[in-house]
Amino acid sequence: MSISSSLSFRLGLLSCLYFSQGLPFGFMSQALPALLRSYDVSLEKIGLVSLVAVPWALKFLWAPYVDHYGSHRFGRRKSWIIPMQAGFMVCLLLLGLLDPESLSGSGFYWLLAILFFSNLIAATQDIATDGLAVSSLGPGERGLGNGVQVAGYRVGVLFGGAVILILLDRLGWLSTFMVLALMILVVSVPVWLFREASSESNLEHDSPRNVFALALQFVRQPGMWAWVLVIVLYKVGDSFGSAMSKPLLIDLGYSLEQVGWISGGAGMAAGIGGALFGGWLVPRIGRVAALVGFGLLQTLSLLGFWWLAASNASPDSSLHWVTAVIALEHWFGGMSTAALFTLMMDACRRPLAGTDYTMQASVQVVMAGLLHSASGFSASALGYEVHFMASFAMGILALLPVLLWLPRVPQVQREAWH
Repeated sequence: MSISSSLSFRLGLLSCLYFSQGLPFGFMSQALPALLRSYDVSLEKIGLVSLVAVPWALKFLWAPYVDHYGSHRFGRRKSWIIPMQAGFMVCLLLLGLLDPESLSGSGFYWLLAILFFSNLIAATQDIATDGLAVSSLGPGERGLGNGVQVAGYRVGVLFGGAVILILLDRLGWLSTFMVLALMILVVSVPVWLFREASSESNLEHDSPRNVFALALQFVRQPGMWAWVLVIVLYKVGDSFGSAMSKPLLIDLGYSLEQVGWISGGAGMAAGIGGALFGGWLVPRIGRVAALVGFGLLQTLSLLGFWWLAASNASPDSSLHWVTAVIALEHWFGGMSTAALFTLMMDACRRPLAGTDYTMQASVQVVMAGLLHSASGFSASALGYEVHFMASFAMGILALLPVLLWLPRVPQVQREAWH
């Protein structure tokens, strides 16, 4: 067996690629707001930054082209991943060439343009990476593979958020982005060394189909509608509840620094550990048991936020309890995500793995975004205690579609279980 075909190499490859994807999201969502404010950029402009993430919501539109085109000799997915990694490096270097003092003026719009292209590149790389993950991992390896995927992405988010701010303070603007570009180059090395199997390249059609036709074909598979319902509802309780966890801590009197350390430190570490542990457990206890059990634990962790709100947990007396609640929610969230992603991989048709996985992920992300948007209105109107109890009830009810899906498990998923 060659080194590039070993499981440890493939897991390392995937962790590097998902790290690359998490980096721009962490920078945009965590580091950039604070960074822009430090250069006196208005809050209105800072709010516009989220618009550059739109490629992640629309990536399903070009997923069939990523699945279809590519060099069979070099590797169909590698043909996309390598150029995208190179493009991301260019975006980082362009960010380094910006004058940070111009961010409150015309430099802000150059920043938006560069970030838009970096998100477009990362979203396209994600399609190819998901396809590579499905095709390169055997059914028995997907649990651990998805744990590594979630962990790698979270490390990228952490690095793009917290570590970049530290580097900016110590190395300066240009040097920081040069170091980040060099890191992307380093994590791209395993992609060059990996030999992608060419046996997956025989597609059932001569040209890429319309994505909506592919989506209809996907859902029309016997029993697949029940699985799509599981994807839509599985995370509703967690999405609706956890979105208000940080505002709750602020209203309880915790400082921004304390919230940062609790969520970014203890929370992120627990999320990474939970994803790896959950991925390791999935093949050992079975996919169905993992999906239901981890989902139930994720939902039960929301009661911790209800308890914090009901007990008015102050920073003086309850810091350790708050840290424990946040850590548990992230830990069980990582476990449940690993289980869900494993079954999403199982549902992919092999020649269209990137497209099928992207469509499933897009459905889940859109639903999470809608619930995040509605959570503030709920907490404001009902209060934190009622909001988190409602989130818990939603999480319990969201497990019921699993009962509809179990007797109707699609054939493509059943084949992956044997």
